[in-house]
Amino acid sequence: MSVSADDVEVLNLTKAFGSNRALKGINLTIRGGEFVGLMGPNGAGKSTLLKILAGVYSATSGEIRLGARSVPSLGGNPGVGFIHQDLGLAEGLTIAENMSLGAPPKRLVGPILNKRAEREEATRALTRVGLDRDVNTMLSELTAGEKALVAIARLFGRGAQILIVDETTSTLSPPEANRLITSLAAAAKNGVTVVVVSHKLHEILEATERVVVLIDGAIVADEPTKGLDRAALVELLRQQETAGSVHTGSTAEGSAEDLIELRDVQVGKLDPINLTLKAGEVVGISGMVASGLHEIAYAVNGNLKPKHGRVVLLRPGLKRALVPPHRETQGCFGGLSVRENMAVAALPRWRSLSRILNRRRETLDCETMVRDLSVQPPELDQHFDVLSGGNKQKVIFGRALLRQPDVYVLCEPTRGVDVGTRSEIYRLIRGLANNGAAVLVASSDAEDLLSVCDKSAIIVGNTLRPFRPTAELDASEMELMV
Repeated sequence: MSVSADDVEVLNLTKAFGSNRALKGINLTIRGGEFVGLMGPNGAGKSTLLKILAGVYSATSGEIRLGARSVPSLGGNPGVGFIHQDLGLAEGLTIAENMSLGAPPKRLVGPILNKRAEREEATRALTRVGLDRDVNTMLSELTAGEKALVAIARLFGRGAQILIVDETTSTLSPPEANRLITSLAAAAKNGVTVVVVSHKLHEILEATERVVVLIDGAIVADEPTKGLDRAALVELLRQQETAGSVHTGSTAEGSAEDLIELRDVQVGKLDPINLTLKAGEVVGISGMVASGLHEIAYAVNGNLKPKHGRVVLLRPGLKRALVPPHRETQGCFGGLSVRENMAVAALPRWRSLSRILNRRRETLDCETMVRDLSVQPPELDQHFDVLSGGNKQKVIFGRALLRQPDVYVLCEPTRGVDVGTRSEIYRLIRGLANNGAAVLVASSDAEDLLSVCDKSAIIVGNTLRPFRPTAELDASEMELMV
C-alpha cells in the first residue's frame, strides 16, 4: 500500500520514566482519512503517547513518520492539530479573534489589519464544523460544545488535515458530545484523519471506523469497530483495573438525620432552591455544564455565598469536603507529590496538642488511602502531574476521604475516567452513604445519577425541577432534558 502525506506511523516507540516503562514498543499506522478511536484504562499510556506525538515528551526510542518523512514529533506541523480538554481558547475574545490567535495577521497595508478577511475566513471554517454562529460573538456566550467546535474550526482554518482529539467530550453534556463526534465523523468522510481518545464506549463503537486499545503501555487490540462486540471490549478495558476495596466501616442503618438545608437559596441565574441533604443518602443534580449545577454544589460546600437565602448546617461541627469539577485547574497542586495533594486538607488530623505534625501517621494514612483506592503507581512521592486522569481523580477523592467529613460534595465525579474506574467510584460513593455520610453528586453525565443516586433533579432553564426517585428516570429522559 502506498504511503500518503497524511499517513501517521509509530514504529517501536518506547518511553521510560526512570524504572517505569510507560510505553513498551508501540507500533501503529493510521491511514489518511481514517477515524480511529484510542481507548485504554487509566495509566495505560495514552497520555504519554499523545504527548510524544505532540512533542511535549521525547521518546526513549522508536520513530514517528508523517507520510514518507521521519519526524521528531507531529507538533508544530500546520497539517496536524491537537485538541485537549482546555481547548486553548480565550473567553474574553470573539470567535473571529480566537480563530486568529497565533496565526500570521492578515493586513490591508502596513500595520492595518484586514478584519473583514479574518471574519470571512472564520465564517468559512465554522461552516466546515456545522456551527451557525456570528463570528463577532464573544466566546463566553457559547456553550461548551460550541467552544469545542470553534477549536476544531480554528485548526481547519489553518490547514489541518490530521486531528488528534484528547477526551474533549468528557466535559460535555450528551447532546453536545454527540454533536462534536458527528462533526468529527463528517470531517473524516471528507478526507481528514481523526484520532479521538475517549472513555465513552458508545462514541467509539458508533462513530469510529477502528479502535485501538492500549493497556499497560502496549497495544492489545487494533480492529474495525463495525460489528465489534461491546461486552468483549468492556471486559478488555477492565482487565487491568484492580478491584481495590474501600474501607467504609460500619453501615448506617436507616439513618435519616438532616445534615444541611438550602432554604430559598439563590446562586447565579437560578431561581430559589430548597434542598435537604440527609445522612445515608446520595442526592443527584444534573444539567448543562453552565446551567448552575456546580454553583449549587459550591453553595452546599460553603465556597459560594448565596445572593439570597440561607445554607443551614444542622449538625454541630459539621464538616464538608468537595471534589471540584475541573481537577486540573481546581483540584490539584501539579508540582507536589501524591502524598502532599492528599494530605493538604486534613492536616489537623495529624497535629498534636503542641501543633507539631506527626509525619509518620500522615504517611501511614496516605499509604492506606493509596492502597484502598488502587492509585497507580502506588508511590506517595510520585508527582501528581505524571498520573493519568483517573488516578488523579482517585487522589482528589482520597483528599476528601482523609478529611472524614459528614457531607461529600462531588462535582463530575467520573469525568475523564475509564470503565473500570467509573465502577470503582460508584462503589465508593455508595460506601460513603452506607457509612452515614450525606452525598451530593452534581454531574452533567446522566450515568452518574442513574448509577448511584437515590433521588435526582434536573436543571431546566433557570429552575431546579422537583426531586424524584432516580429509579423513575431513564437515561434518554435525562439527556433530553439537559
